[in-house]
Amino acid sequence: MVICKESWEEIELVTCRGVTKTTRYAWISSDPIKKTNIHARSNLIARKRWLQENTILKEKHQGYHYEHIFSHNWNAMKGYHYLMHIGRMLNEMVLHSVCLTEHAKKVGFRRLIEKFRKNMIYNSLDTKRIRKLMKSPGQLRLVQDDDWKIRPTAA
Repeated sequence: MVICKESWEEIELVTCRGVTKTTRYAWISSDPIKKTNIHARSNLIARKRWLQENTILKEKHQGYHYEHIFSHNWNAMKGYHYLMHIGRMLNEMVLHSVCLTEHAKKVGFRRLIEKFRKNMIYNSLDTKRIRKLMKSPGQLRLVQDDDWKIRPTAA
């Protein structure tokens, strides 16, 4: 078993003062934990799994109503799962990206999804353009939202 206690400083938005925050994580492993593998097991593996599980919990309990779908058709279950992730990705992008938020307000969310679907189906990737974009520094402008952790899905 590994227990990790962390503390860090954050600046409060209202008072502009530094506040010490702390948290504690605990992991149990059936394999022996040694000095040589503790970092990889706890920080590189366990935290990523925890992040994935929290993502699924958000989809289940914060407005997406994502539940296990039972079907005799494996492809149908996979399709449902992928569509849920695509829908959530679009929703998160619209909620947190200035350009997409403005575009969704202008054309509506249904039209945005329709455009996304058409682009996924009918357009092939422009690999030359993607390579060119990868060489230049990119910029992503995000929407500042103080209560992002507790706010249910809005779009």
